[in-house]
Order: sequence, then structure tokens, then C-alpha cells
Amino acid sequence: MKRTLLLTAYFACLVLTIGCGEDPGFDKFAPSPSGSIRFVNAVTDAPSLVVEFGTQSIGNTPFGQFSSITSVIPGLERNTQISYVKDNQLEVIANLSVLVPEDQLKTLVLTGTMANPTVIEVLEDLSVPADTDTTTTLRIANAAGTLNDTIVLTIFDSTATETPIAELLVEPGEVSETLTVESTATLSIQATNSTGDVIWASDDFLVTTGIRPIIVLLDTFGPSPSQSPIQGLYATINGTFGFPNETFTASVRVLNAVPDQTSIDLYQRSAQSSTPGVVSIEAEAAASSGSYTVSVQQLAIPEIYQTSASFEASTTKIGTGTLVMTNGFTTTNVLIDEDNSSVEGITTAINTADNGDATATVITDADGQIYLQITTLDYQESNQLTIVVDDDDDNDSDASGLSQLATAQLSVVTEAVNAIITVNGVSSERATNAIKDVIDDVTLFLLGLSPVDTEVEVEITQQSLVVEDLLYSDVSPYFTTTTGSVVFTATIANDPSTELFSDRFAVEKNQHYMLAVSGTGDEVAAGITAEAYRPVATESRFSILHAAPSASELDVYVLKSDANLKRQ
Repeated sequence: MKRTLLLTAYFACLVLTIGCGEDPGFDKFAPSPSGSIRFVNAVTDAPSLVVEFGTQSIGNTPFGQFSSITSVIPGLERNTQISYVKDNQLEVIANLSVLVPEDQLKTLVLTGTMANPTVIEVLEDLSVPADTDTTTTLRIANAAGTLNDTIVLTIFDSTATETPIAELLVEPGEVSETLTVESTATLSIQATNSTGDVIWASDDFLVTTGIRPIIVLLDTFGPSPSQSPIQGLYATINGTFGFPNETFTASVRVLNAVPDQTSIDLYQRSAQSSTPGVVSIEAEAAASSGSYTVSVQQLAIPEIYQTSASFEASTTKIGTGTLVMTNGFTTTNVLIDEDNSSVEGITTAINTADNGDATATVITDADGQIYLQITTLDYQESNQLTIVVDDDDDNDSDASGLSQLATAQLSVVTEAVNAIITVNGVSSERATNAIKDVIDDVTLFLLGLSPVDTEVEVEITQQSLVVEDLLYSDVSPYFTTTTGSVVFTATIANDPSTELFSDRFAVEKNQHYMLAVSGTGDEVAAGITAEAYRPVATESRFSILHAAPSASELDVYVLKSDANLKRQ
């Protein structure tokens, strides 16, 4: 009898204990709170800058570009470091404390100089607008460091009247007050300096409900004709866009280093997009000339995976073995040994893998628990990964050791979404934002959604002569070229049917280039190098061009002025 009573009491306590552990308001499948952060490098004399939010790297971003958007735990104030790479190590130039509110995007506009960097913090609301909302907001950041001047911004509604709808004064290193405008409006912005000179104009652009863009004005350099001292970047959560009237160009000069040709001619053809902020185009040398009408209805979103179990610290050991990561037809093997078997070690191994298609991030939640997130890099073959593990513990499919990082064991934080694009009236769906099989020998990079009732025109131009009768060892004058994907073709002088070489190069706006054509007989090739055009406080630059076909390889030594090189 006593035994029966004891068993009854035990089971009653067990039921009460289990019941006490249940929270009727807890949903383990509910989405975690999140915030987002990104930055733009507008520091006039800076190289690529690295920003770290706590233990998370937001990216390594060149001057004049935005980083990608990184998800972070919201509501926590984190030390944020701004650095650059010096002697293969990070050299910190600034520290600040940053807090990202829940469900909002914080953009850090880095401006000033390397000796005196400043940061403009812009908070962007990511909430969905109400159905009845017909307005949107606009802010403009003055990150033009070389001007060091107050900018007067005059905003016009081009569809209503030429009378300005607003006039804003923005001090150097500051952001304007928030301007609310009707989302049916077509706006234009004119920027003047303190003496009344017009230094930048945006031309007309549309605004859309809920987009809430920020415009960053920053310094511009380079060979563009009639160039203003500043340029504008139009940034939304979907990407960064230039303004259509900012027709920045590049300049190229050519060296003829082909010893068995008295002189050569050089031709160019380019692949251009009318709206490079929506569709960027890259054409191979074999691509046919032609024009195409493109519309982007949906961008591909990569799937984001996260470890199901948390870890106590980023130094916690997970396990050893090999991660076999497959994206499309590309497979990358990432070896994990005792030296890099921790959470942070595996993160570094994935991020530095040769030809890797994935990126890893260490995430810390509000309780201090550590998770590892893995996602496909954008513009890869597919927006999904398959991770198979060769675990050193001889069990490749359990939830312990390195096997925890197999996709079968990971939780999906964000589901993959395919891109939808229409080219010349034909709709296609692809699992990537780098679409290579719609136009032969052309890659379309999808960067944003097409505005309503708007299409992008992409064109591969006909060949045009840019350098004629260039003698051996001579260098041509600079000629202006379009930017983006440019195909250069060298031929025997006055004989366009006899090609010496033809290849595609990526040419960036506001940049000077040297194109060297070298080789003999059928082995003629070309190399292109960017020439200094912007002061960089941390760099001393020099270049060495090897254009001697008689020597396949050369050794180059850099010595101090008081040293010499002696043969042993």
C-alpha cells in the first residue's frame, strides 16, 4: 500500500514538474528579433575599410561603395571598430558605440579623412507602410569631405511646379532632416555651395511608398568631362543606385609591346545598361551586338542556415573533419582541424576558402548564446547550399561534432527565393541574381527591382576604333571609354580582319587605366592596370609592367635606398 502511494506521489510530482516547464505564451518557432546594419565608405583618402560591429564583420568596402546589409541582434550597444588592412593586420582608425533598434536598419556613413574620420548614423525604418499611406521619406547625407562646406539642397517636384517644395541646409558630416513627400511625385535635387554655385544635380527620379531612400553625397575623382566635385548614391534596402545624369567615364591609354608588329590598331565594344542600379551587364568577347529590354520582378534571396544548438562562446570547439559545400555545380572542401575547430575558427575557414560560395557569421543572441550562420554568397550559381560533412568522429549524420554543420542538421532562418526576370517579353525564373543563360555569352547581374512601368535597356555595342597605327613601344594618349564590361580587340594596323587578341575587361568609373598589349606571333595577350587617381593616405604606389615576351617570368626585388642586391 505504501509503495503504491509513493509511486502515485512520484508521478504526480513528475507531471507537475513537466507542466511547470511549459510556457503557454512561448512559441519556439517564432522569428527571433532582428536589426540590420551597413556602411558606406566616403572617407576621402581611405583604402578599403573594414567595419566590425562587436564580433561581427560588416564587410571590407572600397571608397564610394556600400557594404552589404548584415543582420544583428537588436537593442544591444556594441563597440564598433573602423579599420584598414596594414601589413596583413587590421589597423584601427576609430571606435564608436553603436546600437541597432529592433526591425530597423542603421546605415553608418563614414566620412572625413583617415586622420580625422567621422560617422553619420542614419536610422532607416523597415516597417511595412499602411495600405492608406501615400507618402515616403527622404534624407540626404553630406559626406563630401573635400568640399568641407555647407550644402544647400533645393528639392523640386517635377510633376507639379518648378517652385521648390523644400530647401535644406546640410553641414559637412551631417544628415538632413527627414523630408516627407508624396510617393507619386517625380523629384529632382540641386545642390549648391555657400557661394551659390551649383555643384551637383540629381535629374528626375521617382519615389515609391515605403522605399524611404537615403542619398549620400560624396567626393568624386577621375577623368569624366564636365565633372562635378561630388556624386550622389541613392541607397535603399534593395541596393545602391547612381543617378542617370551622372555619366561618369573612364580613361584608357595603350602600350604596344608586340615586337613583331610595327604598329597595331585597337578597337573597343561595350555592354551597357540604362539602369545599372537595377541590372548590370557583363559581356564576353564572343557576345553578339544587340539591344535587349529587361525587367526585374523579383530578386533571388539566398537561404540562411543556422546551427540548431547554441554554443557557450565563439571559442567553443565544434569538431574536426571536412565540410563539403556544394552550390550548383561548384563544390568546395573546407578542412577543419584542431587549430580551427572552434566556432570562430570554422567561420574564418569558410570565409577564406578558395573559390568558396558561402559566408559564415557568428551570431550572439540576447542571452549571450552563440550561433553560427551560413549562407550562400550572392551572384553564385544557386541561392542554396548543400553541406555534407566527413566527420572525424566517424558519424557523419548525427547532431554532434562537425556533423552539426551538415544542412540536414541546420535550421533554416531565411527561405530561398528565386529571381524572376523578363527579357524581350519572355519571363524566366532563376535561383541566382547572376543570370548567364538568357542572353548568349552575357551575364546579367540583378541588383534591384524595376520601378513600376519601367524597363531597363541593355545594349552590346558595335566595335569602334579607339587607337590607330600605334607603333611598337609607343603609348597612346588617354581616350575616354564607357564603364562596366568593355571588350578590347587589337588587330594588325589597317587590317581589322586580322585579330591579335580580343578580351573583356571590367572598367570602373572615374578611373584611369593602362592597357599593355604584349607577346609575339599567335601568343599575343593584354593586361590592364588601374593608375593612381585618388590620394590614399595609407598607400605609396608604384607599378611594374612586364611586357617582354622573351622572358616568361621575372623576379622583382624592392630594396631600401641604402641596400643593394648581391648574388650569393
